[in-house]
Amino acid sequence: IQMNVVWTENSEYTLNEIIEYIEIKFGLLAAQDYYFDVISVVNSISIKPEIFPIYQLKTQVRKAVINKKTILYYKTSYDNLYLLGFYDTRKEIHKF
Repeated sequence: IQMNVVWTENSEYTLNEIIEYIEIKFGLLAAQDYYFDVISVVNSISIKPEIFPIYQLKTQVRKAVINKKTILYYKTSYDNLYLLGFYDTRKEIHKF
């Protein structure tokens, strides 16, 4: 059974930030490929949420490696998959 995917405001913001960076730096095609990779991983998680390890035991947050530069943090509750945020290791992307 597939879980309902809930995009938090932070997950939408951080994903858009990364996609914009990729589009500026590498072009539209690279940004589209990246987006499709993300959606593929999210779909896999929604079917089998335990495929990635628990990152934080207390909160049950899991850490999914999208590629060697991007991490997705997520958690589940009942039938919902909450996407908490994306983190890219290229430090110039995130404006903290």
